[in-house]
Amino acid sequence: MQPIDYIIWHITESEAELKAMLEHREYYADKVANLKPGSKRLLEILATRVALKELFHGVEQRVLYHDDGAPYLEGGPYLGISHSHQWAFVMTYDRPIGIDIEVWGNRVERVVGQFLTDDELIVLQMSATTYPHISLPDHQSPLSVCYHLAWCAKEAAYKILGHDYYDLKALTSVIHIDWEKGTLLLSVSGRTAPLIVHFDFTDEYLFTWVVGEATA
Repeated sequence: MQPIDYIIWHITESEAELKAMLEHREYYADKVANLKPGSKRLLEILATRVALKELFHGVEQRVLYHDDGAPYLEGGPYLGISHSHQWAFVMTYDRPIGIDIEVWGNRVERVVGQFLTDDELIVLQMSATTYPHISLPDHQSPLSVCYHLAWCAKEAAYKILGHDYYDLKALTSVIHIDWEKGTLLLSVSGRTAPLIVHFDFTDEYLFTWVVGEATA
């Protein structure tokens, strides 16, 4: 298997600056045709293409989309894309991947009841007590980190599992966090083996990725 390659791009450029970094307007023109100039969504799309170009050592890529909206590259490798505020996360691998990036804040804590069961809340409370003796992201407690991680893990898993798993509270469950390995185990309804969700974080954001099963 090839190494997992990824880039997290800080979107500080203007629309004109991002477009100047790209040569093939036809690769993304249809995706931005109906977007407001300078809009957040337009900048995310352009930044994703710039990040991919860097990931492929200066070779610009055309991003295509399946009927369910999942991005892919013709001829591979598998592609994952995620955005949060001014950050764009792009990853490629030779097996299906699901990824997510989330900027730290207080939104996730306000909606924990919408994506976590009571049993999961207990697991996360226990995990918070084993949080390693490292610096916490700005304005976050160990329990807040756990909530963000659970949300980010379930979002990445959804991109592997598909639309049948839209109800992440009912169909996926956090069962363990290993801080040393940077992994979270997620049980999935109808599956015997848990999903292994990998994670890492900085002072600005948290990001997760899940590797799916190899396809023929």
